[in-house]
Amino acid sequence: MPRPRALFAASLAALLLPVCVHSATSAKQPAGQVPLPAPLEAAFSPATWRTERRLVDVHLHIESRPERFERAVPILDRAGIGVGLILGVGTVTSSDGRPSGFAEARSLAERMAPGRFLQSMLLDYTGWDEPDWSEHAVRQIEAGHALGAAGLKEFKRLGLSLKDGTGQLIKVDDPKLDPVWKRCGELSMPVSIHVGDPRAFWLPYDENNERWTELKDHRSWWFGDASHHPPRMELLEALDRVVARHPDTTFVGVHFANNSEELEWVAARFEERPNFYADIAARVPELGRHDPQQVREMFITHQDRILFGTDFQVFDRLVLGSGGDADRPTDEDADIFFAKHGRWLETDDRDWPHMTPIQGDWTISSIDLPAEVLRKIYFDNARRLFAHAWPRPTLKATRVEQDIEPDGVLDEAAWAEAVPVRLEYGSADSHGHPQLSTPVRALWSDRCLMLAFECPFTTLSTFEPPQAEERIGLWERDVVEAFIASDPAAIDCYRELQWAPTGEMLDLALEAGTRDFAWSSGAVSAVKVNSRALVWRVEACIPWSAFGGIPPATGSRWRLNLFRHDTAHQAGLAFSPTLSSSFHTPERFGWLEFVDSSRAGEAHRTVSP
Repeated sequence: MPRPRALFAASLAALLLPVCVHSATSAKQPAGQVPLPAPLEAAFSPATWRTERRLVDVHLHIESRPERFERAVPILDRAGIGVGLILGVGTVTSSDGRPSGFAEARSLAERMAPGRFLQSMLLDYTGWDEPDWSEHAVRQIEAGHALGAAGLKEFKRLGLSLKDGTGQLIKVDDPKLDPVWKRCGELSMPVSIHVGDPRAFWLPYDENNERWTELKDHRSWWFGDASHHPPRMELLEALDRVVARHPDTTFVGVHFANNSEELEWVAARFEERPNFYADIAARVPELGRHDPQQVREMFITHQDRILFGTDFQVFDRLVLGSGGDADRPTDEDADIFFAKHGRWLETDDRDWPHMTPIQGDWTISSIDLPAEVLRKIYFDNARRLFAHAWPRPTLKATRVEQDIEPDGVLDEAAWAEAVPVRLEYGSADSHGHPQLSTPVRALWSDRCLMLAFECPFTTLSTFEPPQAEERIGLWERDVVEAFIASDPAAIDCYRELQWAPTGEMLDLALEAGTRDFAWSSGAVSAVKVNSRALVWRVEACIPWSAFGGIPPATGSRWRLNLFRHDTAHQAGLAFSPTLSSSFHTPERFGWLEFVDSSRAGEAHRTVSP
């Protein structure tokens, strides 16, 4: 089990100091006196991340069949993985008028598990010898982007198996591919690229090879015949030349930059190529053989360039990083597989059996990363790299029978049971700001929608003195904001509500680009500032009259975005980053879903390391 980390002391618990409280007309629900977890403790807690399914696996393979998703999703749920990148699901070309392989795979994933998976496309090399192949390839990239491809996957055919019309191997640094890499950069589509394998795959093919158990079941993975395959380092050097030629394109060297045995080489690539990243998929057994302190220092030094990935595969069988012909792992084996990744990253355990025995009969030692580094590797880096394709998030509003009178304390049991979302990412660039992690919860009743914000701060910036009338420009200081559209089809029609630490509130209606500041939501709210714990809280009740007067039906979904502006950190955080300088980008909004209390928590079993 990971050693507990007291990243934030009990000093975060202190008396609430009221600044401004608006009165309410509804009856007060009896206080449950249920304390909410401190926002920053949750922001740096691996256990919380798993419970909230915040982990991102950037290296998955799930066959595009309904039964494969039905098996995969519960396993990922228990591992705490909320979003996964499925690599190489198909090309965008089709010759029979039917949807392309990628289009069909994309449609199936969204139908089976909405918002859970990103998918990368493959390139079709048909017609390589034609003079206009590069133009056709660029159009493939553009078509994939239009269909929602998060990136391009290039597996180890370049330089190893794919040949031109003369029988020569097509190399990864062939100039004909340069327009492809360039267009991926222009469209913010990272290239997940696989060009080489472990050193043992180039050593003699016999029982003395340390990867013999794996190689004898995968004969095609052996590249030791120099008459058919180039040296391993030649492939890596070709990749490095490509990365250097295209500084505006992000390349993710899968399997720890294709070179987990040589940490110095990988570190040099990180230092020399700002556009080069690496995932750890299927290479923990190799990484775990190095001196753990050396690996730890490398991961801390290059924490912004490393991504969590597992190479978890679901076909007619599960594949846990790698597998042999006789292996038939169970779902429980998969749980252990994911838990061991956490054990390696989060503990200081020594000499324990790694998660993929077929990859070598040796033990590994853990690297015990700090929580602030872990969250970058587990999800922050992926959120930033794949921001343009990121699934629109959902805040679930939990049904309650009795309204809560806003007082800014948030000690009612209903708030503790509501599943939060967290404002942690810059709206313009999706960069993480965990020091400002702002949980937002939602409840609903027959009368109103209730929202609660918890905002850690260092220094508050407000207009002084507070004024009773609405202040136009309230957003120029510290505020939280809710943009709510009750009609998902009317993309340019939504309501905007803002609250400041002073208790001031501003609401307005937006429709077709016009702003109606005279509009009133009728919301009742309360704000309290805890100056000792450095948290300010908002509790609001917005009547259904603000949205046409009819309460939503259970299961309905409204468009929603949530924002926070913190002047001290010059940060504008978003529930769903708009990736622009404007918060008013409704096509980037997320969702507000109205659920019964029985569905709200959706309690699941998570597997601890």
